[in-house]
Amino acid sequence: MKKRDGSDISEEQLEGFTESFASFNKITQKLHSAYKNLEEKFEDLNLKLEKTNRELRQSLAEKEKISNYLNNILESLTSGVVAINLKGEITLFNQAAEEILGFKTDEVLGRKYEEIMGKGVKEKMALPFTLKSRRSHVNEEKEVFTKGGKKIPLGFSTSLLTDGDDNVLGAVEVFFDLSKLKQLEEEITRVRTLAALGEMAATVAHEVKNPLGGIRGFADLLDRDLEGGDPRKKSVEKIMEGIETLDKIVLGLLNYTKPIKLDSHQVEFVSFMDEVIKFFEIDLEREKTEQFRQVILNLLHNAIQAMSHGGRIVVGVNEEEKSTNVPQNSLGIYPEGKRIILKISDNGTGMSKATLNKLFTPFFTTKE
Repeated sequence: MKKRDGSDISEEQLEGFTESFASFNKITQKLHSAYKNLEEKFEDLNLKLEKTNRELRQSLAEKEKISNYLNNILESLTSGVVAINLKGEITLFNQAAEEILGFKTDEVLGRKYEEIMGKGVKEKMALPFTLKSRRSHVNEEKEVFTKGGKKIPLGFSTSLLTDGDDNVLGAVEVFFDLSKLKQLEEEITRVRTLAALGEMAATVAHEVKNPLGGIRGFADLLDRDLEGGDPRKKSVEKIMEGIETLDKIVLGLLNYTKPIKLDSHQVEFVSFMDEVIKFFEIDLEREKTEQFRQVILNLLHNAIQAMSHGGRIVVGVNEEEKSTNVPQNSLGIYPEGKRIILKISDNGTGMSKATLNKLFTPFFTTKE
């Protein structure tokens, strides 16, 4: 074999060339093999990446479902829920919280807790204190102001919000309105008080009734001993009238404290109501005027007591036609023609709204 210049190629050169070519082939094969391995690894990584992405998408979808599920639970709770971050800013405010406090979620998110629920509340009872002290509240009570400025009682519990590594992320408070519960407690107390007053009234009535019978007996004896023209007989009559009045008061107390036994049976309702209406149409019987007199005496007595520093009582009586403001579906208990209106007024202290609400409560008084 010759070179281009015509000179012969030596065996050594030919052998070196052959070895170089063989070495090149080996390197080429190695590169090809490495490329193929790399290609296979790349394909495997692509498959793994695609699988990972698919699992990630599934995981995100599941987390979104769980998040929506938890949000639905949160919004369906009848208790208010508010959460804050480490800066004390509100990050969560559910629908019940909106209804209880009157704020919309958009109004409070990002605002400081103290601006919304901290007015007039002791620091230890506010949610940021849970963050600060790392201590929770369980079933405690406090009073807060609504958006409209109304003070309401709340029952509440607080706790810290942490991640999986127990790192504190914020705090959460669950609360509920105690207004209706407080009203029920007051009503129960009022009923118990009335029950106790009823028992006391029964005791007083019995204690008064016994000596009253003795007084009546002696008054009867005195009346028999006096002659018809004796001027002292009128005094005895006054004593008897007073005894009669006291006796009716005692009977009223006993009737009030007596438990009512209901007797259920069928009635013809229309006929029954006709009878009731006719009862109201009957003129006030002469012997029933004592209760009416007692009402007027009580009104005058209360008017005098309401003017501890003096004043004026005005008693007016006037006659007027039957009111034209009676509803069309009224039972019609107003008699035809004219009626008498009695008005008693004074310039005393008057009555508060709370007192007016208890106006017909037995034994209720504002006297000290």
